[in-house]
Amino acid sequence: MLRFMKRLARWAAALALIVLGLVLSIPGVPGPGLLIVLIGVFVLLPESRWLRKKFVALKRRYPKLFHPIETRRARSRHARRTRPRSTRRGQ
Repeated sequence: MLRFMKRLARWAAALALIVLGLVLSIPGVPGPGLLIVLIGVFVLLPESRWLRKKFVALKRRYPKLFHPIETRRARSRHARRTRPRSTRRGQ
């Protein structure tokens, strides 16, 4: 049940960010609209197979653009794996 609630919260947060970003992208409304849309898409990335496929295709086409993102994700994965079991959340 907890896993379902996490997925539901992730979908809700991502869709809210995407809608907010689209509103902020309207001409005349100040704000970083496209950046917020991208953040919403990245929040949704682990939940959507279609988005993962598109991300991989873009990553192959523009490796220099996605290198900083991949470096940060790799560091985060490594930190999660090397963290002692007693400090992990949910266990």
